[in-house]
Amino acid sequence: MDIKTIFHNLFKRKGRITEGGMFTPAQTMQPVYQPRTDMPDIILQMPSLFMFDMSNYMQSINSAKAIDFASRVQLYDMYESCLLDPFLSGVIDKRRIGVSRIPLEFRRDGKPVDEVNRQIRAPWFRKFLKDVLDSKLWGYALFQFYRNEKDGYINYYKVPYKHYEPVKRQLLRNQEDETGVPIDAFENMLCVCDDPRSLGIMAELVPMVLYKRKDMGDWAMFCQIFGMPIREYTYDAGDEEARKKVLQDARGQGSNAVYIHPKESTLNIIESGNKSGTVDLYERFKDACNKEISIRVLGNTLTTDAQKTGTQSLGQVHQEEEDLIKADDRSFVLDVLNYEMTDIFVNLGINTEGGEFVYVETRALNPNQQVDVIQKAMAMGLPIGHDYMYKVLQIEKPDDYDKQLAQMEAEKEAERKLQEQMAQAMPDRNNGQDDGNTDPKRKKPVAENFFDFAPQDDGAPLAF
Repeated sequence: MDIKTIFHNLFKRKGRITEGGMFTPAQTMQPVYQPRTDMPDIILQMPSLFMFDMSNYMQSINSAKAIDFASRVQLYDMYESCLLDPFLSGVIDKRRIGVSRIPLEFRRDGKPVDEVNRQIRAPWFRKFLKDVLDSKLWGYALFQFYRNEKDGYINYYKVPYKHYEPVKRQLLRNQEDETGVPIDAFENMLCVCDDPRSLGIMAELVPMVLYKRKDMGDWAMFCQIFGMPIREYTYDAGDEEARKKVLQDARGQGSNAVYIHPKESTLNIIESGNKSGTVDLYERFKDACNKEISIRVLGNTLTTDAQKTGTQSLGQVHQEEEDLIKADDRSFVLDVLNYEMTDIFVNLGINTEGGEFVYVETRALNPNQQVDVIQKAMAMGLPIGHDYMYKVLQIEKPDDYDKQLAQMEAEKEAERKLQEQMAQAMPDRNNGQDDGNTDPKRKKPVAENFFDFAPQDDGAPLAF
């Protein structure tokens, strides 16, 4: 037995990864706190979410990029803080939809496998697809899979980002630890990571969020100072009671700016030279930050924000760019499922041998467009299934469908026979008699019979 196998067996652990705080729930109710004796594999700590600036960002990037003693704790705290920005979280959710809303199924020899598809239709799978995509935002994602004993469905535990060292492939008990337990010591582990030293897309988005927060803070202060009128109170310089009364009135009438002075003094209010221009500057800077965020996450701006210069054709181009990014995300998810998760499914009792996960492509056509396509296909002689047309038209199929269909076919056949009988009973121009000068196979149309009364070449008048 080699050293690697001995090390693996020494640290091999059964069961799931556990997480928790420094104290058990029962201990937190006691007046004297005692440290835990059954320490979990991961000890959680509250993240720092506020009071960040660009100096903290540069420091955290340098710390995360270190070769020997790298730490991503502060950087990942900044990631969580930035996800509180509504615009950033909105565009990220929009990109997640591209991998979670399109149906996905498992097929073997081109046919769906119900055993596997039952698992991927469960709620855990849609959430898992979003977490796989988040690995592009954070740099990696680490999962441990298990199977519920009650319902038999697969589920997973997502390891907190600050408790895994992707370069060393070690699970960290405390987020500040430099070494930990190899993840190979746990069963059914999956690490989604293209580059263990990558910091993810979020590293590029943090500066835009920080700049926008500072801009919005200055904008709010500007509105507070210059957006509300200034109240002025005057009193006699020697009347102390009047001054106290004025101060009491000023404090009880709101929080906007106030100036209290004796009658003998003066107040000069100097207005801002260009208030509207200053407001536009704040708004333009905020829009510029949102634009950079949208371009980095979605590859465009017009699918999230209507601009003055935006046209329908330009919006379609931007939508095509966004669709290409979402298609690439779906290919990324399929690679994870087909090449990295197959062994995990087998370990959990799900046979995926010889098959593959595929997205079920759907055409984005509204019902009117689909009906037009169906009519053109029928005009070309292509047979169309009735079940498909019911689905497209969003009409419920009647319970007595077969009976109604047979009745409609009988009515069409009766109408066809009636038309044949009427055609056979219709007499010709000579009441069915042949004068010997005409071809029996040829009958003159009504228009030709009309011109039998036309004048002849000799110009003689018609005989009446």
